Amino acid sequence: MNSARSEVLQALAQRIQEIEGTGPSRRQPALSLGIGPVDALLPNGRLPAGSLVELLSTADGAGAWTLSLLMAKHVCGEWKVLVLVDGQRSFYPPGAAQLGIDLERSLVVRPRTRRDCLLATNQALRCRGVGAVVGWHDQLGTLDARRLQAAAEAGGGVGFVLRPSQALQAPSFANLRLLIGVEKGSKRLPTPFSTRRIRVDVVRCRGGRDGQSVLLEIGNEPGDVRALSEVAPPAAPTRKARRSG
Repeated sequence: MNSARSEVLQALAQRIQEIEGTGPSRRQPALSLGIGPVDALLPNGRLPAGSLVELLSTADGAGAWTLSLLMAKHVCGEWKVLVLVDGQRSFYPPGAAQLGIDLERSLVVRPRTRRDCLLATNQALRCRGVGAVVGWHDQLGTLDARRLQAAAEAGGGVGFVLRPSQALQAPSFANLRLLIGVEKGSKRLPTPFSTRRIRVDVVRCRGGRDGQSVLLEIGNEPGDVRALSEVAPPAAPTRKARRSG
């Protein structure tokens, strides 16, 4: 193990030990994702604690990061810590703060390699003081995906795994797989300039509503997310993903 990797993992382990010394120890059996139209797709409107959520992005800027941060913020609640594994060096704190992310309860880890990203994500997910872990993983093998699932189950939080849409055919152990894309034909709204519309297609939802979709509008105020259409079958069928777990 090189010195850079060792320093990253030692720092993360130390921070995790500090986190685990605070907050209640009781696990929450099921969690809301904080976005009503997305919760409506889940069994009883809740996601089991210790789950993985995959957001497959059809293009850069499609909204996967924004949506995952909004859901992660809600999952963390009032005391748990949000961990961002930022191997791409793309996390923008002012933008996160605008979404309502509490930066004082957020831990940003910036590994240098894909393997270090996986190790950092795994360790963070195993920490019971961490409510959610968000990170981009362009390549994720079957064994790696299974290890992340096991880590999430051990820690009781939620892992938000961001991936390109090319990973749609890859095996998945996620409780929820969402395909995120910019809505075709939607018009740019004049105000506020940051308002965007994204389409969310449900590729897989254990015990929930596969093959559904919803059009969301995300504003520039914290928590400003609303559905522009009722949950309905997608206009075009998505490619069938291989399922594991």
